[in-house]
Amino acid sequence: MLVIGRLSHTANVIFAIPVIILCALVLSPLLIILFYRWVTRRFLWRVRNRLAVTYALMSLAPVVLCLTLFAIASYIFGGQFATNSTLTQLDEASATVSDETVSATLVSLASNGHTLESQHTSRMGTVLPISLAVVKSGKFQPLTESAPDAAANPFIGQPVPSWLWSGFRGLVLFKDQLYLVAYTKLSQGGKTITVLGSQPFNVDALSGIAQDLGRVILMPGFSLAVNDKDDQVSIGDTAKSNDNQDTEDRNFSKLDSGTLPPRAHLFDPPVVFSAPTSVLSWETGHDLHGIVTVFSRPSILYTRLFASTNGLGKVIRIILVSIAGLFALLELFAVLMGAGLSRTITRSVAELYRGTREIDAGHFDHRIVIKRKDQLGALATSFNGMTASIVDLLAQQREKERLLSELSIAREVQTNLFPHSPVSLPGFEIHAVCQPARTVSGDYFDFIIGRHGNDLCLALGDISGKGISAALLMASLHSAVRAFGLSTSDGRPGNSGLPSPATLLELLNKHIFASTPPEKYATLFLAYYDSSSRKLTYSNGGHLAPMILSVDGTVKHLDCGGPPVGLFNGLKYCEDSIELKSGDLLMAFSDGLTEPEQNEEQFGEDRLFDYIREHHAEPLPILATNTLHRLQEWIGNHEQPDDMTLLLARQL
Repeated sequence: MLVIGRLSHTANVIFAIPVIILCALVLSPLLIILFYRWVTRRFLWRVRNRLAVTYALMSLAPVVLCLTLFAIASYIFGGQFATNSTLTQLDEASATVSDETVSATLVSLASNGHTLESQHTSRMGTVLPISLAVVKSGKFQPLTESAPDAAANPFIGQPVPSWLWSGFRGLVLFKDQLYLVAYTKLSQGGKTITVLGSQPFNVDALSGIAQDLGRVILMPGFSLAVNDKDDQVSIGDTAKSNDNQDTEDRNFSKLDSGTLPPRAHLFDPPVVFSAPTSVLSWETGHDLHGIVTVFSRPSILYTRLFASTNGLGKVIRIILVSIAGLFALLELFAVLMGAGLSRTITRSVAELYRGTREIDAGHFDHRIVIKRKDQLGALATSFNGMTASIVDLLAQQREKERLLSELSIAREVQTNLFPHSPVSLPGFEIHAVCQPARTVSGDYFDFIIGRHGNDLCLALGDISGKGISAALLMASLHSAVRAFGLSTSDGRPGNSGLPSPATLLELLNKHIFASTPPEKYATLFLAYYDSSSRKLTYSNGGHLAPMILSVDGTVKHLDCGGPPVGLFNGLKYCEDSIELKSGDLLMAFSDGLTEPEQNEEQFGEDRLFDYIREHHAEPLPILATNTLHRLQEWIGNHEQPDDMTLLLARQL
């Protein structure tokens, strides 16, 4: 049972691992998105963090990239230098074998062969046993007949391979053993001697190369010439034999020598680099493509590079370290300066943000303390000026609201001054409407019904100017018309207490002239209507002449009167009378109905009259409202230029 439980637990673990990996792959994009949103919305919300990231991208990123590029380039250079040094020493060892082969051959021939094999010190400082053999009858034989036993020379008795050429030197693989081989021809006593010098290349020989570098490994590579009958090496005039082409190449065993020393300091990492080297097969001449791998450190390579400079390397190192320290100080100074400048910017932004929060909370007395005289200080000064302007604007807004409230009350009062239309008398109906250009109107109209209820005084006026001053003068004119109209009489029989229009205009002219500035005046049309006689008596004080549209289509302009009231003192006004017939329509209006422009063309009296004549049969309230709508369409989106007042009366 215990075994079954362990197997079940192991199966669960094995099944859970792919599930965990799948969940991680699925959740990774979501986590990346969430992390990005957090960075952009939280971390980068502050200007300080944004500036820090910006400085890092602008200054630190190039430094990191340059250091990375320098490290990669240094690593590649160090590795290349290490492998090149190894290959150079291998080439020097081959050259030594070649030189010692010639020297040993000459010495041996001079001593009649008493010394066939002798040891010579190589350029690497190691003792090299050089084995010599000469070519006789196509095979390698001892150098002389008196030579000692040459059994130690593995090449004795071997045929000369077809690929071997005079002057060859290098590494060859023979019977699973590496050799440094030199093949050369010498002239001696009129004869030509072809000599083969060889030396085993093993771990001991490789250690002489590795002692100044670290650890060196010589390993077989991937040979493209193995079993490749078409890619044969042909050098000089020597051709490969078919037997050699059919021979299968075998690789050599790895040689590993030397050790990697401990690091000399913190910045002394291991440098591992490889390079190809040529190792030929003795049987076929194929290149087995050996690989030399070197394990070294920058301190070793630096010492080797400046080994022959008599202390110049130390001087160069001190100079490089000094330059690097200077650059580091400059970078630190730039970082500190950037941090200081960024703090001034972020502090100003923070103060502005705090100021906006204070203003939003209603603390309009908040001011930013200005400590700088740069653009940030000017920005703080602008903010303080803005807050002061906001305080002034709020005061003006409160004052404006107070004035609008008072104007609203004034409009309500003025609306109550106008009579409530329609007003009807026996056989006579009248209606008037006023649409102010602003809150209050400077136009005036009124209906005053006599004490017996069968007669009526109607008035329509236009005060000079617009707005409050015109509205005040309109109120004064309204009260004066009613005061003079109801308190005076011309003593005519049947008079109901309403004076004649001309007399009333004269009284009003004297009153307005005496109580207003010279530039203030009013145009005023007054008419007295008697329902028993259907007679309309009127006087026009400088107002646009009203018109009476008769049933038969004739039009009469009511222009008898005089100049506007309030301009001159002591004016006399004339009056006239007209008897109204059934269906006659009286139309009186202010200049606000004729002056609106469209494309620099006024609406004009003709359009106004044509519209009313076309719709004269409509009820008076509807006719008045539609007329104002027609004027509003003509004005369009432009501002209404003046007050518009229309008075309509019809004889039934």
